[in-house]
Amino acid sequence: MSSAEPGAVVPPRVFRLPRLTYLVVLFLLFSTFPLAVASSADQLSRPTVGPRLVLLLIPLLAAVFIARTATVADSSGLVVRALFGSKQLGWDEVRGLSLSGRAVYAVLGSGAVRLPCVRTADLAALSKASGGHLPELPEPTPKYAPSRRRR
Repeated sequence: MSSAEPGAVVPPRVFRLPRLTYLVVLFLLFSTFPLAVASSADQLSRPTVGPRLVLLLIPLLAAVFIARTATVADSSGLVVRALFGSKQLGWDEVRGLSLSGRAVYAVLGSGAVRLPCVRTADLAALSKASGGHLPELPEPTPKYAPSRRRR
């Protein structure tokens, strides 16, 4: 088991998408803006405001998704935040963790809940944030790219 006692106060750990993901929002904005304000062939002098401005909601929704999606782990349990709503899971509800590819699921008595933004490399940090409710795991060993030097 972990060196921390179950129920000990541990600072919460937030798992979220990297800030670099906001570049997707910038790309979407640059892609949809010309379509949203494009003018027809007979009105080339000025851009028109019309129903195509709804296209600008796409980058806005992407930004909200990136900002909102997260998993918060602390000694009291997990909070899984999605685009619409959130779900609190106490450690007494969680039977264990399940891995499927790169995704991590919290296994409950009634099924499984995907933990967004938590990867297999984050399992050691998740076990430390649990305050002793999960077994202690070693930190992952970093994998570096092979050297491109000539031999």
